[in-house]
Amino acid sequence: MQIKYSRHQRGVVTVLVAITLPILLFIIGMAVDFGHVFVNKTRLQNALDASALSAAIAINADVTHNVAAATAKGIETFNLFKATTGNTELANLNLASSNFEYSKTLYPWGTFNPATDNFAFVRVTSTNMLNVTPLLIRFFRPDDIAIPAIATAGPAGQNCSLAPLVICPPTTTPTNGTPSIGCNTLGCNGLPYKTKICLKGGTNAAKQNTCQQDTSLPNGNFGLLKFNGFSGGSDIRQLLAGTVDTCTNTASWENGNKVGPVSQGIAKRFAADLVQNEYKPPTYPVFPPQGFYPQYVSDTNTQLTQNPIPAGIRNKRVMAVPVVNDCSVATPTIIASSCFFITQQATHQGTVNEIIGELTSQCPGPGNFSPANATLFAPYLIVLFKSPGSSDS
Repeated sequence: MQIKYSRHQRGVVTVLVAITLPILLFIIGMAVDFGHVFVNKTRLQNALDASALSAAIAINADVTHNVAAATAKGIETFNLFKATTGNTELANLNLASSNFEYSKTLYPWGTFNPATDNFAFVRVTSTNMLNVTPLLIRFFRPDDIAIPAIATAGPAGQNCSLAPLVICPPTTTPTNGTPSIGCNTLGCNGLPYKTKICLKGGTNAAKQNTCQQDTSLPNGNFGLLKFNGFSGGSDIRQLLAGTVDTCTNTASWENGNKVGPVSQGIAKRFAADLVQNEYKPPTYPVFPPQGFYPQYVSDTNTQLTQNPIPAGIRNKRVMAVPVVNDCSVATPTIIASSCFFITQQATHQGTVNEIIGELTSQCPGPGNFSPANATLFAPYLIVLFKSPGSSDS
């Protein structure tokens, strides 16, 4: 006997559909609405990334590091971005100066004195700036969905382009009051900024003693360093010319004077710069109180305004010179780097060899000195960095 069960199953499908349909609609609504949120978050993130990059370019290109001007550039870029096709939901958003933060360092963020330090990094934040209205899940979530975003940009410098020279600490307390070890706002290892100094070209090279340096500095303070994988005259020449890189924060001493390679390396660095002027007598009979670096910046800007722009690299004559904590050991540890501006060609007369110039400042980087952090002293890239608390930038 055949028993028909179909009549007992009537209405089951209807019940199942009635139960599952709201769930399916909710899932579809979630997918549609959060897809809408994701698209707009991406648009907002792209807009902030562009704004941060624009502000970072402006703050690093300006020798005065003018925050207001950089912020204006960032806001201008944001406004251009939101006016492009497809960004209509960003049309009512506006960035203000309060959305911008500036810092001299990247890690840790904000370790700077706003009154004195040169800014390099910018962070643009838009917490709760964009609110997206859900379309299909308003019954479950009537409130708008707030979309935060953050972008951080700044320079990724030539973190491996240290010069094979060294600034040793003084043997006695410096008379100018600068700290005995390391760098601060006055100088590095007893050598003041904006003062004519001579970097000795080799561990045994003779000096002309034409530079007025602190008498507490040891005789032969500036010797040549040998980085891992680099040794001999050819490597010294290339390192001083700025044509090869080395990542290290330790080094040993290079034997011998290497007078010829030192002079040749400096000559190549000179030849690669936009500015070929030598800042020395008789054209410049007196060393100015602020040093020659401001004049060099002015001469560089003059070259950049020419059409066509002359061949050469801006700031090529600025070297990152290692600052060490002890010159009496076989492998001195590099604790910082100082920006050394070469004012004239290196002297080369017999065993006499001097690299003449001035320390302009500590060469800044995004955090404590290490091979992994950028040393900002020459041409560098402006890039986006990962922002703490955000996985999008």
